[in-house]
Amino acid sequence: MIKENIPEYSVTELSSALKSTIEDNFGYVRIKGELSGINKHSSGHIYLTLKDENAIINGIIWRSSVAKIKIQPEEGLEVICSGKISTGYNPGRYPGRSNYQITIDSMKPAGVGALMAILEERKQKLKIEGLFEEIHKKTLPKYPTSIGVITSPTGAVLQDIKHRISDRFPCDIILWPVPVQGNDAAELIENAISGFNTLDESKIQKPDVIILARGGGSIEDLWCFNEEEVVRAVFQSRIPVISAIGHETDTTLVDYAADMRAPTPTAAAELATPAKDILITELSENSNRLNSSIKNIVSMSRERVVSVQKLLPSYQNLFNLKLNDINILAQRLPTAIKIYLQNEITNLQTSSSKLNLKILKEKIKNSQNSLSSLKNQLTNNSKTNLSTQSNRVLSASKLLESLSYKSVIKRGFSVVRNSSNIILTKKTDVLNDKKLNVETKFGTINVTVDNE
Repeated sequence: MIKENIPEYSVTELSSALKSTIEDNFGYVRIKGELSGINKHSSGHIYLTLKDENAIINGIIWRSSVAKIKIQPEEGLEVICSGKISTGYNPGRYPGRSNYQITIDSMKPAGVGALMAILEERKQKLKIEGLFEEIHKKTLPKYPTSIGVITSPTGAVLQDIKHRISDRFPCDIILWPVPVQGNDAAELIENAISGFNTLDESKIQKPDVIILARGGGSIEDLWCFNEEEVVRAVFQSRIPVISAIGHETDTTLVDYAADMRAPTPTAAAELATPAKDILITELSENSNRLNSSIKNIVSMSRERVVSVQKLLPSYQNLFNLKLNDINILAQRLPTAIKIYLQNEITNLQTSSSKLNLKILKEKIKNSQNSLSSLKNQLTNNSKTNLSTQSNRVLSASKLLESLSYKSVIKRGFSVVRNSSNIILTKKTDVLNDKKLNVETKFGTINVTVDNE
């Protein structure tokens, strides 16, 4: 039955009424549900849905609120969201819309267990890929000339690091300021690590080591240091990275990928620099050892000089004696050379007088005749030897042929073999193998033996 007294509304009137009813009664709410359908729009807004086992509601995080969200929305994460409920109906902007959604300005995990489950799953994934292996760890420089620091510029962490480096080993500190929590922190930290590695050294020197640091906080506050892109950036850094996140009991995935983990930011400064007092002590000890060595060398050299001075007269006398000998030899040398040359000239003349061209030609002719005779004799001997050997081979060949069983076959005999081509020598061989081959002078015959 149709109720004629039901009020009649226009679409606009009903949309306005629903908007007032919903927004007045559920203006600001907290909703617990599982995230799904996350869409990070190019405008900076994040669109998503919250669902449980029975229902689903749309949600939006405006760009101005994204940075305030402590955790990065992830598919399947159970969260508690706070924000305003709105139908989306706005006569001035969206006259055609009347669906409701939650405008989120705060988000946190529904429980630490949910985050820990995500953390453990991500840790195992990166571990399997080898990002935490010790073999990839880089050695920290012993005496750095500059240190890069990635942290918030306003926190006490930066001051602690600067003071500790100044006390221990003063060197250049290059700050790359980043937010150390919030939804955009992970991306900016990743950019900072990559930025240090790609600095133009013609303008500014790359740091020898990077300290990635922040103070303590809850797991949600430190979550950006568990983001996969930050961990990969630390692993891929060509500059050694020291992680100093939170307090000593706080552990993030960055700690596993870093080349060194420090329990506190102050400890990171100590790991990155040598102690000035220890260096001064070592320098003093080295200076003392050097001075002692120099004194010993000077003393030994002085003793050697004294010894040489004592021996100098003896060397002088020896030098004088040698000089006299040289003078005597110098005087005798021209006469000795003349006598030697005269003897050689005499020997040469004697030898040349014995040379006679006619005698040499006769000797050459005789040698040629002897050589020709030897050649003919060698040729005749070779022919005789070859003929003898050929006759021997021919005789052996005829003897071999006469002894061959084939010559016997040619005289009318035959050879009987079994199927294995073995010659039969006794009767039992026929009984064991009835397939026989008979070789005759006119060919081979295949025979089957019938015992019956």
